[in-house]
Amino acid sequence: MKFQRSTLILVGVAFLLGAGVLIAESQRSQLGSLTGDSTSTAPIFTFEETDVASLTVDRGNETLVFERDGDGNWQMTAPETALAEPGAVAFLLSRLNTDSPLQTVTMTADQATDFGFNAPVGIVTVTLNDGTEHELILGGPDFSGNANYAIIDPEPWPPAAETDYSVLVVSRDVANGINRPRAEWLMPVETPEAGAGQGDAATPGDGETSETPVDLDAAPASPPEPVTPETDADTTN
Repeated sequence: MKFQRSTLILVGVAFLLGAGVLIAESQRSQLGSLTGDSTSTAPIFTFEETDVASLTVDRGNETLVFERDGDGNWQMTAPETALAEPGAVAFLLSRLNTDSPLQTVTMTADQATDFGFNAPVGIVTVTLNDGTEHELILGGPDFSGNANYAIIDPEPWPPAAETDYSVLVVSRDVANGINRPRAEWLMPVETPEAGAGQGDAATPGDGETSETPVDLDAAPASPPEPVTPETDADTTN
């Protein structure tokens, strides 16, 4: 009788665990139609950084625009004009053309809000030298919180009814690259140190006297003429 009771307890625990797994999988299925999930070793995009002519990062509250000049240097053209920090641009582009999606899931149009695409973290638009444009829309975080959902080159957008979308699960680094503070997108401006560029001339300090240099080759000054004592004309011997 004691053995049967223990068995029933074990069966009950196993049932609860199985039910929990089924509920979790059901929720994942409803959110991402996970029956078609897949992983890929290919990068998000296949372009090279040198193929990129301009980069636009729409972060909702502001839009950053970068263009490559004739010398290959990145310039910010909006919301201000300044020399861009090349490392910041290269980091984001590297996440797009080097990192592979962690997973691919399927989303129906009515699930866009569940994936965070109603208020995306950012929209990145890359324009290549040949005029081709690629777009990445970064949605909300996934279940782990260490990655985000993303859609690339969606057609149409906003989501159209009865349309399925292939959604990528991408590294959190993509969000970090988009959310970088604006100051970090700009090349630091060096300010000259105080007193720099004023020559090597010394300025007399406290306790010092300024002496006028003596010209040793100059002719000596004439000695003053002697003063002859005046005589009193009215004095007689």
